Amino acid sequence: MNTGADSLFSKIARGEIPCARVLETDRALAFLDINPVNPGHVLLIPKEPYATVADLPDDLAAHLGSLLPRLCRAVKAVTGADGLNVIANNGPVAGQTIFHVHWHIIPRFQDDAVHWPWPHSPYAEGALQAMQARIAEAAATS
Repeated sequence: MNTGADSLFSKIARGEIPCARVLETDRALAFLDINPVNPGHVLLIPKEPYATVADLPDDLAAHLGSLLPRLCRAVKAVTGADGLNVIANNGPVAGQTIFHVHWHIIPRFQDDAVHWPWPHSPYAEGALQAMQARIAEAAATS
């Protein structure tokens, strides 16, 4: 499994594997995906090896989050994209294949080959309120 200090992204963060850097701070690195969904597809990672968003310390998550608007503006301006997807896959079932948390900033174009949206369905009677209460309680205590 591609995790922790041995992950591809940890090796990139340490400079052991080259990348096309677009933004770097003392705690984060953004670089071009070498197999992009569309040209200009950027990945944002913390330099420390945390597996998922839920594993990040709050201060590091805030730092990474503070970089997303700047990266989104840059990608959109440079590529002329009509929109962007900003995605973090968390866990294998969500499509995560490198277990070093990362965000994809994917430029999107009106007629590109990426299909959206995912299927949606409404909550059953009373289920929305029950889910709200359970998540709110868990968020308050975690």
